[in-house]
Amino acid sequence: MSRLRAFLDASPISQIALAFMREATGRTEPLAAIAPTRPAALRRGRRVGFWSLSAGAGSSTVAALLAHRSAAGGEPPLLVDLDRWVPSLALRAGLTAANVADALLQPGREAELVSRWSAIPFLPGAPTLHATFDGERIVGLIDSCAAGRAAVLDLGCGAESLDPAILSSLDRLCLVAGTRSAQLQALFCAAPLLGRIPCAVGLVVVGAAEDDGTRVAERVGFPLLAAIPHDAYLADDAFAARAPTLRAVDTLLRALA
Repeated sequence: MSRLRAFLDASPISQIALAFMREATGRTEPLAAIAPTRPAALRRGRRVGFWSLSAGAGSSTVAALLAHRSAAGGEPPLLVDLDRWVPSLALRAGLTAANVADALLQPGREAELVSRWSAIPFLPGAPTLHATFDGERIVGLIDSCAAGRAAVLDLGCGAESLDPAILSSLDRLCLVAGTRSAQLQALFCAAPLLGRIPCAVGLVVVGAAEDDGTRVAERVGFPLLAAIPHDAYLADDAFAARAPTLRAVDTLLRALA
């Protein structure tokens, strides 16, 4: 065995394997052994929302990643796309199915209209939702479809997405910010809007190391829940993530669970 190990270590195969490992983990030397861990899971009945004042910060992606990681750690939460103008999660999932607007029009059949995105129950958004948005009816719809399980809500972006009834139903609103100058400016503009909302607010910074995320959180005045590192997969708007990203999502889960 020792001779075989020495042969493999000296062969080009080992260098190729190390290159793949570095790409997958985002680490250089030394490479630690990969030990799979079971992520935390949102508690039953927990309600978490994701929102950003400006589009493109990554709130939809982080919401979906969190729901999938929570499903890996326990009971899958309900994922609901409440973006009123550009609901994108159904495109990411590759689904053509009944959406929030359809479910609102068919009371009593809500649970039948919930789709599945891999392991999680999923209710896609509707691009016409802005025309007839009724927060109290949507809260009732989510309660019915969740059936006691946790729910992860993608609220979309913009000030009008901060519906009082939806916010009152949340345990935590995750304010998502990117690191581009316009996104950071939007973050500081969002702070006054969130000063008196009826739920706790935490910050998620996408595309930043933890120390940079901490500095941003100190400036804006909200607790940092997680800093999601730069990830080429997320930058390409692909629903995939490297190991450091998943570790950051696990940190977010522990803060929200």
